Amino acid sequence: MFVSYRMKFMLEIIAIFGFGVVVSVIFDQIWKQHRQKEQEMAKTGLYSNIHAKRERIEKQKAEGKPVERMRKVGAKGAPTASDFKAAAKTVKKK
Repeated sequence: MFVSYRMKFMLEIIAIFGFGVVVSVIFDQIWKQHRQKEQEMAKTGLYSNIHAKRERIEKQKAEGKPVERMRKVGAKGAPTASDFKAAAKTVKKK
């Protein structure tokens, strides 16, 4: 049986709040917020990811927690030169 992504989300909401509480208006508002968050996450790019990681590292240092590190050049999962070239193509001119 095929269950759409939206239906799975609705079933999760029903499981959390119960059957009588879920009204289509409430569900549509929750769905809209969920999609908006998803779209914001999809908009992040290479430089925003690097910036976010630097912020997390600074926060971890300030709290005295173990600090995550940036990957070294050439390490598995690290951005390559071609990744930076592709990101440069999408830069917005001021």
